[in-house]
Amino acid sequence: MSEAVQSNSVVVVTSSLTLRALLELSIEEQGVTALFYEKAQQGLDYLKANTPKAIVLDDGIDIDPYSIASRLKMSRRLRDIPVILLMGDSDDKSKLTAEFARVDHTLSKPLDRKKFSVLLKQLMNQQPQS
Repeated sequence: MSEAVQSNSVVVVTSSLTLRALLELSIEEQGVTALFYEKAQQGLDYLKANTPKAIVLDDGIDIDPYSIASRLKMSRRLRDIPVILLMGDSDDKSKLTAEFARVDHTLSKPLDRKKFSVLLKQLMNQQPQS
């Protein structure tokens, strides 16, 4: 199996066009490429051969985002890539489930663009540029 390609990108899985537009602005302001997938499997297929700077999962996607996060964290290559979960319900049960799935950061929807931008900037500065 060939080695995965490091990319200066953020993978986003969401079917929401509104959320996509908001995230695209915030991500590209950081000088990072935003790669969007409407279906979780499309994003997972990309991740088989590529290593992004961060992964953003919307809780409204077609596959359970908690199980996706958990699966990503089992991968030796992807376990250190930050996973951000955008949650419609940010109650204690949802936050606890995200914690068990090893989600690195949770943000409530509707998304606060400034909060997301600050978090993304911190994450981009923690990781060496490829």
